[in-house]
Amino acid sequence: MNRLLTAAALVLALLLTSPTATFAQDDGEDSSEIVTTRAPEDKRAVKVRNKFFIKRKRLEITPQIGIVTNNPLNDEVTFGAAITYHFTERFGLEFNGSYAALGGASNTKNLSTAVLSLLPPADRLESIDPAALFTFSAVWTPMYGKINPFGMAVINLDFFFLFGLGYGNEFIEMLSCPGCNQGIPDVEVANAFDSPMGELNHLFMLNLGFGVNVFVTKWLSLRVDMRVLLTYDQVLNYDDDTARETNRNLASPQGGNPLLNRISCHTNDAAICKADFPSTFIINIGGSFWVPGDRAVRSQSKPF
Repeated sequence: MNRLLTAAALVLALLLTSPTATFAQDDGEDSSEIVTTRAPEDKRAVKVRNKFFIKRKRLEITPQIGIVTNNPLNDEVTFGAAITYHFTERFGLEFNGSYAALGGASNTKNLSTAVLSLLPPADRLESIDPAALFTFSAVWTPMYGKINPFGMAVINLDFFFLFGLGYGNEFIEMLSCPGCNQGIPDVEVANAFDSPMGELNHLFMLNLGFGVNVFVTKWLSLRVDMRVLLTYDQVLNYDDDTARETNRNLASPQGGNPLLNRISCHTNDAAICKADFPSTFIINIGGSFWVPGDRAVRSQSKPF
């Protein structure tokens, strides 16, 4: 009787079991049965996760002020702007243009006066005053970071590198101080527009740089970058006796060119010159405005 009741219970259990139910199998058991599964729908999809600021497909417009730090004879300040288009979060292209605001005798350093005081009153000292600078560079942003100084606020920032080409022109100034020997340190300047010097010095440059963007809001950031502009030029050669004597004769009143300088290497075939690789080191500080707005960019961004 007990066996009959047990068999009846098993049959009833099998009849009540859903036809779609499946049984767990041991790992070693082979089965060709496929169980259909479906992931739950994400009704609150997150477009961009853990990223305060998005650069992709945005234009960065940066008014900036620059300081030339390696000019030994003149103080230099530049004013300009950079325009950068960011194709991705890591790569963009930048166009940068600036102009040096200082010039003439007003920005001459004390070192110039000290050197001129050691020269005869009729002698002149060659100095460089940068004018216009234009660069076109690739921008690579490999690092995005956050810092929390003293536990007060989270600061979002990007570190970036610059590599590109540029063009610059410069005034070649010939400094003199006729009164330095009498204790009157009034520096006089003959610049590139004075005869017989002629024209500006034109140079093509290699632009290398590094910088950081500190994001204040989702449309404004503070930007600081440091860049080195490397170039090639021809300068007068005074290294050996023959070259020194030839160039000094050209610079004498008898030679008709008392303002002989590096521009003469391009205009005077009699001048003896040598290759030079001057550099300009500039620190730029500015504020970047980002367009379009953050909401429009996030609506088009894919999750990552």
